[in-house]
Amino acid sequence: MIRHIFKTSTWNPTEMEWLRAANTLSEPERERISQFMYKRDAKQSMAGRLMMRSCFAQLSGETPESFHLSRDESGKPYIVDPSPSLSSLSFNVSHAGDYAAFAASTTAKIGVDVMKVELRRNTSVQQFFSHMKRQFTDFEWQKIRSPATDRGKLVNFYRHWCLKESYVKAIGTGLKFGLQRIQFDLGDLENGICRSTTVSVDGVLNLNWKFEEIFQDNHFVTIAMGNAEFSSEDSASVKVLNFSDLVVSEDPLSDKFYFASFDEKKELP
Repeated sequence: MIRHIFKTSTWNPTEMEWLRAANTLSEPERERISQFMYKRDAKQSMAGRLMMRSCFAQLSGETPESFHLSRDESGKPYIVDPSPSLSSLSFNVSHAGDYAAFAASTTAKIGVDVMKVELRRNTSVQQFFSHMKRQFTDFEWQKIRSPATDRGKLVNFYRHWCLKESYVKAIGTGLKFGLQRIQFDLGDLENGICRSTTVSVDGVLNLNWKFEEIFQDNHFVTIAMGNAEFSSEDSASVKVLNFSDLVVSEDPLSDKFYFASFDEKKELP
């Protein structure tokens, strides 16, 4: 089981780093990243793509730029014509807040979501929750609203949201799957980790799904795993990557304007 996160908010890529990263991707991937208005979004998308390709290269022995990636109907990426070493690999990527997250497994269906615990600007907790009323069951709303403080309520909200997102990403439907059909019964977070949360779908408990919830640096990283079993030797900790940990192209993209157009963007709105 692979669990990686990359703190994009503190990554200030040099020209050489950005051009080597860009040369690792396909032309459509580069074009998509160039369309982002802000550095934050470009860096998150770049980091997610690099973590994917780095993982594929390490598992297969191939170069990271050699893989042809596409997306299914729900937008989930997949490898076109994978080699035998990658044919059973399930993987997923997410980015929000300060991080991009990546998870992969050869034995389980995988979905991952990351969210920063924060309140949207110019709104109260109650206003925020009112816009999300249809996304949770009455049982879940009772749990979300149970803490005495707004901070506690937000923590429970984002915990539930990450669980739902990770599950629908793992099954490949995205948010088209009615979120009130899914109900989570939260386990206890111990030292920022929980592996005992359970899910019911259409009112039926489904023990074929396991969930890892990791609370780190005010972010939840949640991994949904279908048909998975936890091993006592398999810790639920994530590995925080730096650019130097990634397998990227040794050669930079020759088009230096690609970095210049990135570098002139604002970091945030």
